[in-house]
Amino acid sequence: MKHVVLGLLAAGPAHGYELRRRYDELFADAGVEVNIGQIYVTLGRLERDGLVAHTTESGGDRRDRKVYRLTEAGTTVLRDWLSAPSDTPLVKPDVLLRLVTARLAAQLLPDVDPRTVINGHRQRCLEALRELDHQAARTATGSVSGLLVQATALHLQAELRWLEACQQQLTEIELKTSWKGEGDE
Repeated sequence: MKHVVLGLLAAGPAHGYELRRRYDELFADAGVEVNIGQIYVTLGRLERDGLVAHTTESGGDRRDRKVYRLTEAGTTVLRDWLSAPSDTPLVKPDVLLRLVTARLAAQLLPDVDPRTVINGHRQRCLEALRELDHQAARTATGSVSGLLVQATALHLQAELRWLEACQQQLTEIELKTSWKGEGDE
């Protein structure tokens, strides 16, 4: 959240609710919501770290507002973050661990089948894709939210292809094991 708030402030000074509005304009259609409290907590930490500073503006009839702006240090941190390489997305370790563990535990837990792990995760991916289709219908073409929905859908499609490869490999392992067992008798 730190870097997102810095990025929102790069568009110009703003108070907390204005930052929330900017955030919502970019991400809310994709279902990525932020709590206003989270914005204010982040602003407090950024100010403590010298990355943002505030001035107080008179609110007239309303309460005075703190208007935040990036400091030079905040601009440097934002530039460094934007220049750094992103994390490489990897397969969800929990799915892989469950699949391998289900295979290892097959003799001890004969009612636990690795296919159940695959099928359950596949079902969750398909449900998420259906929900993304609904979100995509509500999202403006070419918007940040649209890009986020598209990226998520592509990741889910890749996950489904990986699950197919897992299922195919599991079938091949079982075939080899059954052939080996037949020749041993």
